[in-house]
Amino acid sequence: MTILTDSNFKKLPYDPKKLPRELTKYYISSTKDEQVEMLKALNLKELKELFTHIPDNVKFDKQPFVTEELAYDDLINHMEGIAQKNNLKTCFIGDGLKNYKVNEVVPYVCNLRGLTTAYTPYQPERSQGTLQTLWIYSSTLSMLTGFEAVNASLYDRSTALYEAIMTATRIQKNANTALVCESLFPGDIEVLKTQAKETGLKIITVPTDKETGITNVDVVHKMATELGSDLAAIIFPQVNSYGNLEDVHSLTDLCSQLQVQSIAVIDPMLLSTDALVPPSLFGGQKQGCNMIVGEGQHLAIGPNFGGPGLGIFGIRYNDANKNDIRQTAGRFVGRAKDKDGKEALCMVLSTREQHIRREKATSNICSNQSFVASAAGASILAKGEEGMTEAALAGRDYALQMAQVLTQFKDVNLAFPSTPFFNEFVLELPVKVKELQAKASKANIQLGIDVSNRIHDGRNLVLLSFFDVHTDEDLEKLENFFTQNFEALENDEFLPEIPEDFIRTTPVGLPTFELEEVKAYYKKLADLNVSPDDNIYPLGSCTMKYNPYINDWAAGLKGFTDVHPQAPIEDVQGCLEILYGIQEMFKSITGLPAVTTQPVAGAQGELVGLKLFQGYHRNNGEADTRNILLIPRSAHGTNPATATMAGFETKTVDGVQYGIVIIEADNTGHINMTQMKAEVEKYNKRIAGVMVTNPNTSGLFEKSFKEMADLIHGVGGLVYMDGANMNAIAGWIDLNKMGVDAVHNNLHKTWTIPHGGGGPGDGIVAVSHRLVDYLPGIQVVKVGDKFDVTKAPKSIGSFHRHVGNFAHKVRAYTYIKALGGNGVQQMSGVAVLAARYLYEKLKPVYPSLPENCENETRMHEFILTISKETFDRIALGGTPKAQAIARIGKLFLDFGLHAPTVAFPEAYGLMIEPTESYSKVELDRFVEVVMAINNIINETPNVLTTVPHFTPIKKVDEVEANKNLSFMDNLKGFPHIYQNVIDPVKLSKMDIKEVTMDIIKAHQKAEAHAHN
Repeated sequence: MTILTDSNFKKLPYDPKKLPRELTKYYISSTKDEQVEMLKALNLKELKELFTHIPDNVKFDKQPFVTEELAYDDLINHMEGIAQKNNLKTCFIGDGLKNYKVNEVVPYVCNLRGLTTAYTPYQPERSQGTLQTLWIYSSTLSMLTGFEAVNASLYDRSTALYEAIMTATRIQKNANTALVCESLFPGDIEVLKTQAKETGLKIITVPTDKETGITNVDVVHKMATELGSDLAAIIFPQVNSYGNLEDVHSLTDLCSQLQVQSIAVIDPMLLSTDALVPPSLFGGQKQGCNMIVGEGQHLAIGPNFGGPGLGIFGIRYNDANKNDIRQTAGRFVGRAKDKDGKEALCMVLSTREQHIRREKATSNICSNQSFVASAAGASILAKGEEGMTEAALAGRDYALQMAQVLTQFKDVNLAFPSTPFFNEFVLELPVKVKELQAKASKANIQLGIDVSNRIHDGRNLVLLSFFDVHTDEDLEKLENFFTQNFEALENDEFLPEIPEDFIRTTPVGLPTFELEEVKAYYKKLADLNVSPDDNIYPLGSCTMKYNPYINDWAAGLKGFTDVHPQAPIEDVQGCLEILYGIQEMFKSITGLPAVTTQPVAGAQGELVGLKLFQGYHRNNGEADTRNILLIPRSAHGTNPATATMAGFETKTVDGVQYGIVIIEADNTGHINMTQMKAEVEKYNKRIAGVMVTNPNTSGLFEKSFKEMADLIHGVGGLVYMDGANMNAIAGWIDLNKMGVDAVHNNLHKTWTIPHGGGGPGDGIVAVSHRLVDYLPGIQVVKVGDKFDVTKAPKSIGSFHRHVGNFAHKVRAYTYIKALGGNGVQQMSGVAVLAARYLYEKLKPVYPSLPENCENETRMHEFILTISKETFDRIALGGTPKAQAIARIGKLFLDFGLHAPTVAFPEAYGLMIEPTESYSKVELDRFVEVVMAINNIINETPNVLTTVPHFTPIKKVDEVEANKNLSFMDNLKGFPHIYQNVIDPVKLSKMDIKEVTMDIIKAHQKAEAHAHN
């Protein structure tokens, strides 16, 4: 234990001294003596010997500096200091991201570690807590929108919109074009255009009428008619980027008439009772639109400089339409039953997910904004029917009041006087907007957004937004500012009324609870999950390490949470310092010269990498000819899915291969370099690049990576490294020396961002000198002692509506500041040590995969299997071979653990990754558990027919749940939950022999019950 000063601990909402892992050096639980013991078991003396099998020419010459290392107490001061560099002013900015009060249930739920730190709910028996939070989210969103199926969230509004359009192209066979209203938020349109490049999708925008500030339906009709059968969908907002209400009924009717998909962009907050009409009732016949997309971040959390966001996606699922949902991306939570007939929940439609379909996937989405969705559901419940209406109508009332007041000044008018608005409106000013914004800033006001360049009619236009965060004092302050800058003038400006058919006339019907009831319920849900706080979380491929409390505290500082991403540069210097710091840190960590912080998931990082490749080749005049991508079979499943999404369609035309070419492994589990060389010689200048996961999914470092990179570069191709496994090599391997052109780092894996039951994740990308000029989004630069933003000269565009998941950058920045360069090396070194130690202990009993590679040096993870004899015993015990590994995974749940990764990447494998977070004592207990499981499946194999035994529910019938889909309830109260038979924390502390006996007894009881 490191001795630390604690003068700042009183500032924290928790006591770090009471958290066993919080004050350990670098958050590594094993002591130096324990590390010596583990090394000795491997016949090694120091950590660096774990990397001797890796060629020296790809290693750092010396430990990278990364950043200065801060003690816990100093870290508190440092993060507070940065947050205080942001200026929190009276803000009337909304535009791309709205800003409502954060209900006090949200910070409470955000501190429930059973929810925040848990993994994606692939094991429903151990994940009912997360699944229930997502069910509540989906159900409340269904009640607000009228849509029967709302998925468990996507990254943000802009990327959800792209997924909706792609869904439309699959529903409308052979259609490849989307008509998009230009009145959408410009950042969303930029994301659509960025993602559509090099694919078959065409995005055509419909201009906004300059007089009305909305879309002219006749113009849409004319453009749609000209497109004919190529048109897949028309995309329109309910409230547009001028705050104006679009004619959603006429636009929906037009789509119905043309028999194309209607996709509406909505704000769920404005669908509360007495606010705007829900999208399920759009159209003259109240037929509703086909799909909805929206942003839900403001349902849960503050602006957070743009993220994490919450992408809302919904589609109709009723008696008239039960098939369209099967064309969608992402995750849905569905109603299910367990083996005993108890009501339960599980993820459904997951057979479409990237990790299963690979190059046949329609999307590369493999995470969601699960935790923000969970917080949003809790917030909606806590606000209830009345609270949601109050929040929506407060903004409406303030907007009406200020529209009346501000148009009483000379030459200050509503820009679109005949068009109804809700809580945002545009003023036409007699002065340049930027000049007035600068004056407002001095008066401690962030005036709004300059939208003069959106309409292109020469007027000075400012968009003002009003929410329930505002107060009467804020409005008075705004009025006084106008009084000081404009001449007062009596004005009988007419405020347009909202048409009756634009207003919601029926109540949502949300239930009403006391705040403490909601808190208590969510605490029960958290207790159903397991957390990396409590025990080893042995998932392979998805690093589940300890998530330091201080990271969450830092991300929750008001100076960060309350800052709008479109605030002026001078007011967001603290946020820019974080982004600049992350850029510099990951330059050092990777050895590469530039970093983009925009991607919000590892899979999106992959997409950014391939889009960078395409931009590079397009600039060199080779966009059409570079049409081959090499991907080893050992790569993560997202890699081929991402390649397909980027436009590398795998097909054969007239005997010519296009798209993905799979490279097999050799007999050591590494890339088959003989095949690689043959493919490079065969496809030569047609090769766009290669995607390699390193270390690969078998836990093996690709020792020929540099040779492979040189081959690819030799024919003008580029090299992508999937960096999901940086936990094994950070601080040791120089990716620049290795020949990497682009690499993503999963902040939610290696860099301690909590998984949150499936996201939000983060996937920043570092690039070589070849790709620096093409980076998406913004780059933060330091000019003197100030920070500014710039765009790469040949930028490929944007992948997020703003700068990305900023709050996650705060968390990662805080973590890396606690490590410094030495800590980064220690972190990855001990992670490899822990895995090698476990592998050494377990391989005498468990065979490993790939076959015949048991003596190959593992890194941070490894794959175990069972012998043919054990498979045979299990089959005789009633469990077919195809189900055996999944059932063994359920047996881990009975020991209070989460299961390893089952059946990936090897169908008969258990993939284990211990991370650096656990002590040798904990690792040794894990060995005992895995040995006990071996004894059970060999001596009493029929136990697998009734696993798991101690979770709240028994094995879930996921097949039936997928056949009979059900996505929501009209909530009248809290959904019923079952409690753990034995609490997992208790199980993790029980004697292993006692747990084993209890498992056998529980099995016998279950069998007896089944026979009766």
